[in-house]
Amino acid sequence: MMKHKIKIAIVEDNTTARLNLRSNLLSMGEFDIASYTNGKELRNGLRTIDFDVVVIDFHLGQNKNGVEWIQYLAEAKLIKPSTGVVFLTSDRLPQTISQILDIHPDILIIKPYTIKTLHTSMNHYLSIRSKIKPALEYLDNEQPAKALKFVDDSLQGGLSKRARADFIKLKGRLLISEQRYSDAVALYRDILERSSNVLWAHWGLIKSEFLSGQWRHCQNMLDSLISDQLTKDKAYEWMACVEIGKENYDLAGKILDNIKENDLTIPATKLKVLAYKMQGRSEEAIRLLEKKRQSNFTVKERFDEYTIELARYHLQLAENSALNERAPKLHAAKCLIGNASRSILDNQTQHQRDFMLALASLLEGDKQKAERIILNKTVGDAKNAKLTTMVDAIKVWFGLGKEDKAREVWNEVDRKLSAKDDQIDQILAGSLILETEKSLGLSEEKAKRVNDQGMVLYLGNQLNEAIELFYKARQLDASVPAFTLNLLQCLSDIKKAEYKDQKTLVLVDELKDKRLSESNKKRYNLIRKKINEFPEAYRMSDYQEHLSEYVA
Repeated sequence: MMKHKIKIAIVEDNTTARLNLRSNLLSMGEFDIASYTNGKELRNGLRTIDFDVVVIDFHLGQNKNGVEWIQYLAEAKLIKPSTGVVFLTSDRLPQTISQILDIHPDILIIKPYTIKTLHTSMNHYLSIRSKIKPALEYLDNEQPAKALKFVDDSLQGGLSKRARADFIKLKGRLLISEQRYSDAVALYRDILERSSNVLWAHWGLIKSEFLSGQWRHCQNMLDSLISDQLTKDKAYEWMACVEIGKENYDLAGKILDNIKENDLTIPATKLKVLAYKMQGRSEEAIRLLEKKRQSNFTVKERFDEYTIELARYHLQLAENSALNERAPKLHAAKCLIGNASRSILDNQTQHQRDFMLALASLLEGDKQKAERIILNKTVGDAKNAKLTTMVDAIKVWFGLGKEDKAREVWNEVDRKLSAKDDQIDQILAGSLILETEKSLGLSEEKAKRVNDQGMVLYLGNQLNEAIELFYKARQLDASVPAFTLNLLQCLSDIKKAEYKDQKTLVLVDELKDKRLSESNKKRYNLIRKKINEFPEAYRMSDYQEHLSEYVA
């Protein structure tokens, strides 16, 4: 049987460095190697070749950097979960190293490197890859539970110390993807108790605490990372995420002021724009997006992304304006969309452009034009698009009276949102979806649905899963006391002082004067009694004063 040749893609803009790297890798063994100068070429290559490993430089000339391309290709599903990612960089700036580490590369090699360093790192990775291959194949086939079982079984066997660390690292990521946040928290805490210097375990624990709703624990951990140059900016981004989740938009913006505008990543820029928007500071939001757009004029892909964000902001302003005041905002949005559409990268980008233009036509009152623009669009096109495009599609199809299509996409939105494990993506998309549901009059219907789903989980004793659904129901429609009571019931049952931005004792006070049914009144009194029996479990110090030292 013929041995499978490892397929490696090299992405390096420097010709000499690219040829040297290829030569050095070929000296290790028989590999199939394809070389590219930028991410666009790699994208085209991935459409015909399933690479096992991508070796990519961080800086790729006047193009998106390596991290941005890996994120894009993963979202477009051109890079599979099993694809190994090796990063090279000569840039030792903390912001650069932090960006690379944040996407969990299999190897990070600092230039200039020696042949020995390259060979040692690659040989170790390929050795681990052969051991962990069944788990990677399960992930490619969207069977994370089987991948996790394989990893657990392997950890029970005789792995070397170094191999064991790689398996544990993968296990943490699998636990998060399976939404087993409590198990992930326990795993990362165990690692940090043995060695407090494991950076990926710090970030894993922070992410697990954030996704499990333990935002205060998350904030406490971030304190220790603010003083380190390598982790400082990322810690500020996390802090801002928490404050936006709590609707403390002014504080979130001030925390992000600690990062120089030139150093703001695209996600961090979007986060700051959201903070401005929610405070009604549109001029500052537009100024920031325009500045980032112009400063990236020579990096076409990044320039286009900022251009689309600015266009979307103008569309949102038009949505919130009277019909006779929309014209200048819609004109600006359409010009920007046209500017960014001169180099359509793929179907996702085409769908994004078309649904945005259709929405602009709809806001102008021209339904016929909106209908023409999306004439050939299917529900499948929308479902396979980015979340922002899915939301645009929902708005357009509802606006055109095609409710069945809109609802089919709407029912898919939550599944796609829950699959995102990036905290900024979750905050941004969650805010947009919530705003859209309320504006379309869908929030009450959804609140009842997710509350019912929460009750099924609660009765099945799945309290950690139920609490998120009760939280969502309250977020969607806080006017229904039963939703708040269900959230409070969950908090008291698991003796939690808070969940995300909701504090147990505050909810008790809020419900005190609400009109409740007799059965709910009885339940409320039992909950209060239970909480009063363990007062220390629900008392919390004020964290807000502590955060003031991080305000720029």
